[in-house]
Amino acid sequence: MDTIVTLIESSCRQFGDRTALLQKREGRWQATSYAALSSASDRISAGLAENGFRPGERAALLAASSPLWLTAYLGILKTGGVVVPIDRELKEMEVRHILSHSEARVLFVGEDHLANVVAMIDELPQLTLIVRTDAPDDSPVITCGRFQCSRVPYSGLLRDRPGAPYPRQPQDSALILYTSGTTGRSKGAILSHANIVSNIRATTAHLGLDQTVHTLSFLPINHVFEQVCGILIPLSVGGKVSFCESLKKIGDNLAEVKPTFFVGVPAVYRMILSRITKKIQENRISCIMSALPLARQLIHSRVRRRLGTGTVFISGGAALDPAISRGFARFGVTLLQGYGITETSPVIATETPSAARTGTVGRVLEGVEVKIEAHDPGAVGEILVRGPNVMQGYFKDPQASSEAIIEGWYRTGDLGRLDANGFLTICGRVKSLIVTPNGKNVYPEEVEGEILKSPYVAEVVVYAGRSGPVQEEIRAVIFANREALEEYAAQRGEPVASGEELESLLRSEVKRACAKLAAYKQVMKITVSEEEFPKTTTRKIKRFEVEALMATKHSS
Repeated sequence: MDTIVTLIESSCRQFGDRTALLQKREGRWQATSYAALSSASDRISAGLAENGFRPGERAALLAASSPLWLTAYLGILKTGGVVVPIDRELKEMEVRHILSHSEARVLFVGEDHLANVVAMIDELPQLTLIVRTDAPDDSPVITCGRFQCSRVPYSGLLRDRPGAPYPRQPQDSALILYTSGTTGRSKGAILSHANIVSNIRATTAHLGLDQTVHTLSFLPINHVFEQVCGILIPLSVGGKVSFCESLKKIGDNLAEVKPTFFVGVPAVYRMILSRITKKIQENRISCIMSALPLARQLIHSRVRRRLGTGTVFISGGAALDPAISRGFARFGVTLLQGYGITETSPVIATETPSAARTGTVGRVLEGVEVKIEAHDPGAVGEILVRGPNVMQGYFKDPQASSEAIIEGWYRTGDLGRLDANGFLTICGRVKSLIVTPNGKNVYPEEVEGEILKSPYVAEVVVYAGRSGPVQEEIRAVIFANREALEEYAAQRGEPVASGEELESLLRSEVKRACAKLAAYKQVMKITVSEEEFPKTTTRKIKRFEVEALMATKHSS
């Protein structure tokens, strides 16, 4: 089996002059060829080796998604190193924990995080080299901190002399990914070259991808979902990767690039669908035309051209509301759902254009095993995964590793079921499951899905709240959709709802949503949050933080 390096280098040799990467600079899309990508990462590798970086050591990346990020990533791997990607949205304390725990020797960092890193340098004795990814080429080399860490501009690291080859084996560690999870303190999942390569190949075959694939990379590249599906898969087959400018530019970039493949999270697809629907509703002519079958087809074709005719959209990272899938389908746009976890490199299952079933995450990849730990066939239970994509374990945490992987089976912590045709459905999280006093199981995600259908609800967390010494009841905390509230107020010629009036409006919305659910799933009490909920890189709400905040609030 290949390593990540040999897999991508094979493409670089085969497709040397072909465009590998595209990034928009000064209003123009600028290309990087496969040959240039290989050469640039060679220069990084040579520079790292000259600075004493050795195989097996860790190098961290804390910078914006770009061709430069990818070049550094490949350069680290070519030197035999282990890459530690870091989420740019993490706070100083969390960044310090990752750099310290991983014992990173080298850090590639953007200017937006440089000051924080320099401030903590005396607490990181193992860090010997800081590479400034967006510093001017003529920036001086500076020694900082009591441990004499060198600070160099990116261009100052590059060396033209090719370094000695550092062959790595497929079973060698390639990445340590710190999960900014929804349930607690992050752990470092160790993924080998074999883990990643097996997942690249299985996912490529499952989706039937080839060198015509062109992705628009939008999600943070530090996340393994984007890293594998948005970057490495297209590069492994000779495809192209365009880097999205920003969330605001996503519509423009889709229209310009016309990708064949786009990987996103549910929050992004909800936003795109909302923008499309709103534009149609705000345009009086379009609104009238949408009521006429023939004219409606014209509007839908315009939407498809805007998003990219033939583009396959895949949602992952969190559960996708089936209503969003149906919304895209009304415009003739394919939106599929996949399922994966950092610890499984990441893809476990995904729908395909020829095998899609709304509400499921499709069939399991070839070579990956899934079983449901449940009493009866077809029942809901914890999803267990076994295969070449399952991580090596958690870095410096043997106890957590042994609890997560038992006899080769990784315990995902997700609840799901497999139907007779092999389609996997995700039902919720084991730890967020609510058991009522009558022994009934309530999946918060199901209740949240109904509540989110209200236009006035932007975010919601359903949880079990204490209503007596031992009794619990179902509650919800809601962050309102301010834009929808403003439109509602303007239509009625009234001030925007707030305080008790807002709570009353949201309570009626929750009651209407829960009317479709069984009595034991009814939300008994709501709380209105003034701020958005804390989230992970893939926009999943950090449920444990929200629930801890609510527990503190109710006990005070």
